[in-house]
Amino acid sequence: MTDVSTVVLLDPLRPDVVPIEAVSFLAGPVRIDDTVPEPVRIALPDSTAGAAVIVMMDGDGPRIAALAASGARIVRAAPVHGDRLVEAASIMDRLWKRGGWEATQTHESLSVYLVEETYEVLDAILSGDETDLREELGDLLLQVLFHSRIAQAHGVFELDDVAGALIDKLVHRSPHLMSSGVVDIAEQELAWERLKDAEKARASSMDGIAKSQPPRLLAEKVMLRAARAGVTEIIAEAGLEGLVERCREADTALADALDLLIAEVRNWETQQSRT
Repeated sequence: MTDVSTVVLLDPLRPDVVPIEAVSFLAGPVRIDDTVPEPVRIALPDSTAGAAVIVMMDGDGPRIAALAASGARIVRAAPVHGDRLVEAASIMDRLWKRGGWEATQTHESLSVYLVEETYEVLDAILSGDETDLREELGDLLLQVLFHSRIAQAHGVFELDDVAGALIDKLVHRSPHLMSSGVVDIAEQELAWERLKDAEKARASSMDGIAKSQPPRLLAEKVMLRAARAGVTEIIAEAGLEGLVERCREADTALADALDLLIAEVRNWETQQSRT
């Protein structure tokens, strides 16, 4: 292909979209590469053997590099922020359609992984390791893709619906998006809570509390909600603060014992590896 002067690269994620910069090159003789999907080939001009302009799919690094080295101009669309998310969703869909382990999972069977991955993200944050955090966030994202794909298989909702619900929430609860001035953080937080309360239309301050969280965290959430509702006397009468403190002490003691056990196991493994 040393006679190629221009290479128009189509994005594998959206092969039917031609880069605006490439439109003028498609007016004359064009060679359509075999990598271009059939539906797209039909929509493009008739392929002309020996044409100086070739349309091909992006992704073949060595081949594209060779064309560029020969002097060909490479025309490709600018990357779209979030494209790798689209690619991740596509891979999840392919895994599901292969009918392997993935297609046997349910929301319930995956719930243990969802909790575990969430705590691993927290560990990465506490460690300050940004590389580890990136990887753990990817594992957590997998859970979102997985649960969305399961729901899609049952005709309930799909990933785009999940993203759409988030977009609607962010836009509705963030009126400062329409403001060009400096954002007051306190006002932003207050507006978020007010709009959230209006959306939920809760009959009680206790509605919407995630009861699956660990008891101590649940207690702290309940007490915070009760305090906001102005029922501090009920909190005192329930004796929750004392119970929470005892749970905190028990958690600390258990964590210390587990740290010691982990250290002893690692030491034993080191000893074994030397023998």
